[in-house]
Amino acid sequence: MNVWMVLGYPSGLVKKDIPYYAQIIHIADVFDAIVTKRHYTTHVNISETLRLLIRDTQPMRQTVALDLLNSFSKLGKINSKILKVLFKVVIDDTLYEISCTCEYLNYLKSQVKRLHKLQKLDEKMQNAKKESDKEYFKEYMKLLFEQGENYENYNQILKEYENAVTIKEQLIERLNKEIDIIKGLKA
Repeated sequence: MNVWMVLGYPSGLVKKDIPYYAQIIHIADVFDAIVTKRHYTTHVNISETLRLLIRDTQPMRQTVALDLLNSFSKLGKINSKILKVLFKVVIDDTLYEISCTCEYLNYLKSQVKRLHKLQKLDEKMQNAKKESDKEYFKEYMKLLFEQGENYENYNQILKEYENAVTIKEQLIERLNKEIDIIKGLKA
């Protein structure tokens, strides 16, 4: 059922008679229902959702045969001014997500750098001739280990961090593309 029918139902309100705040709530509710971020998703492909909302700002075509259904179809128009504000909010929110992801990416890169240093120390330890030099490098490595890391698992942890860096860089790239798409949309 169309939300506009529900909003205007008992009083028979249509389009401009429906309070502005109700129009805002309607668009926000529809948008939220479609794109609410879950722990496994981001704003990627949000532009497709905005395209659907833009479509609803356009007058609907005469495709309904029954007069009653036809009159209801005219009630579904979304206010384009509100939609433009939504675009700005989405872009701002996506930029915030990019910012947070960049911060996390910087952390990941610092961990990769630390673990690469561990690798170099490990190589020097393996190539050391004297036992005292080997012990020196081993003790130095202990200082760089973080909780849960040790001589046996740090290379695997390094691979996981490098993988995470790649994934986050790709996410930032996709989010920037989404912003470009959204900026190109016309409400």
